[in-house]
Amino acid sequence: MLPKALSKALAAALTLLCAFSVAAQTLQISVSVPGPGAASYLPVALISKIGADRAEGAQVRVQYVSGGGVAAQEMLSNNTEFAVFGLPAAMTSRLKDSRVVALAAINDLPLYVLLVRSGLQGKVKSVADLKGRVIGVHSNSITTKTNSHIVMELLLRNAGVAPDSVRFVSVGQRWSSEAAMLADGSADAIMGDEPHASRMVADNAAFQLVHLGDPQTSSSIQGGAFLRGALVGRQDRIDQDPKKAAAMVRIIRRTLEWMASHTPEEVIDMAGIDDPVERKYMLATMRKYPRQYSKDGKFSTRQLQDTELFFRKSQAGNSAAQTLKVESMIIDRFAGRKD
Repeated sequence: MLPKALSKALAAALTLLCAFSVAAQTLQISVSVPGPGAASYLPVALISKIGADRAEGAQVRVQYVSGGGVAAQEMLSNNTEFAVFGLPAAMTSRLKDSRVVALAAINDLPLYVLLVRSGLQGKVKSVADLKGRVIGVHSNSITTKTNSHIVMELLLRNAGVAPDSVRFVSVGQRWSSEAAMLADGSADAIMGDEPHASRMVADNAAFQLVHLGDPQTSSSIQGGAFLRGALVGRQDRIDQDPKKAAAMVRIIRRTLEWMASHTPEEVIDMAGIDDPVERKYMLATMRKYPRQYSKDGKFSTRQLQDTELFFRKSQAGNSAAQTLKVESMIIDRFAGRKD
């Protein structure tokens, strides 16, 4: 019979060995996403909280970054396997790197809001009045433009203003950084989104000039119903390990389906949003815009067509962009397709 101390040591060693064995069998997946706290990417934050990854025998590691452009670079640089950011922005990445593909729809309704700092009330009455001013976008990169940057350039062009006649700066994707840059005059306007936009208007830090969540506004912009955000990956990595890509899409779909079957209050409770102000505005946005998130991760053929139209209109003068077909970068065999 083994001494008691030796028996305990062997038991501890066996427990540790089992833990290592389970960890080795768990599929490790990494994804980069703007945040934390960005409402658009709430589904990613919920993955581990509702156990959507564990249900697939996986563990998803989320790497938060300052904006969609950075998320794309992290994925392309092999720092993460997947990224979640705007599909129009993914199309700009595709122009430079043909490996960029989209695997699932995550956001549905674009809730971009053009805000102008309150000190310019009465001076800036239209998008055209922003000529020569400083405009904040989520991230400002020469190599990769974010959705907010693309939306802003299209609004400027539609108003007869050349995008190079304004100066773009990065404001990140947190309420604190956006509000601070408007307050100290570092930015005259920002292209933000909900619920941060409503909060800044209520705080009198800014006034609203354009809201894409308004059906009348979105219908006046060609392709205004574009796909807001998607799960993006690299074709070469998907070819090497299609099972991992399929698992990640199933995890996303589980999360979106869970969100669609629960109330906004239940979603926010699970996300752990305890700050009363943040909670207030997030709830208001989810109630007002139930289409903010996809319900199933499937690609909509009609929405992809709108996305392509929006992208081409926003890239006037770019011959490569005018010939890029969004279908060339869509892998729908995992998430599925709908009209």
